[in-house]
Amino acid sequence: MNFVIAERAWRTLAAEADFRVENQIPKTNVLIIAPHPDDEVFGCSGALLNTEKEQKIQIIYLFSGDQKSKSKKADEREEETKEAVRLLTNPEQVFFRQKDNSVVGNKTISELAGIFRQFGEGIIFLPSFSDANIDHRETVIATVKALKIAQIKGQNLKKLSVWLYEIWSPLPYFNRLLEFNWKEKEKAMERFKTQKKERDYIKAIKALNEYRGEIYGLEKSAEAFFAFPADLLVRLY
Repeated sequence: MNFVIAERAWRTLAAEADFRVENQIPKTNVLIIAPHPDDEVFGCSGALLNTEKEQKIQIIYLFSGDQKSKSKKADEREEETKEAVRLLTNPEQVFFRQKDNSVVGNKTISELAGIFRQFGEGIIFLPSFSDANIDHRETVIATVKALKIAQIKGQNLKKLSVWLYEIWSPLPYFNRLLEFNWKEKEKAMERFKTQKKERDYIKAIKALNEYRGEIYGLEKSAEAFFAFPADLLVRLY
């Protein structure tokens, strides 16, 4: 989706948006689609911190975090994200290990469709389709393709909602703010030592989350999301 079409899509979504400030997510199944090992922590730690033990939680990682599917760096990033997520909750984690900056293959899309069908109903957390990172946008495209396959095979998309989350690019529109304890998110982010070598993600994400909370007069930091029905995402494509 190019940026002109993305802007039109945002306007379509925003026209029907209902804004809410939350201190916990709905008590339903949670499936996070993360482009790389770390994106789920950067964008959704607050959501993970606000889940409860009885909720089914899965995290799917499409890309390896390296230019190769198998490498020392990919192994390190996978271990870092396992350590980080365990500080937040205890989900099932699935790693597809597509190499970075590639098109998600049909086999992976088919397997992702199978995961959606088994998932049944709940919330799918997904990066924004207007994010600046190419792998983040490719993750949305792959998810839409998988949802279409799942729908053809009987999946009722009306039982699924999509919550777009922020990583590299702030959301231009959002309708959910989720308050959370920043210190707990920071501890998880500190596990990503490989990423600290590239840029100060903790500084950037802290500033974003504090800004979201402060502007809306909240006592805590907040993560922003745009929530809407999954069938609407499919129609946008």
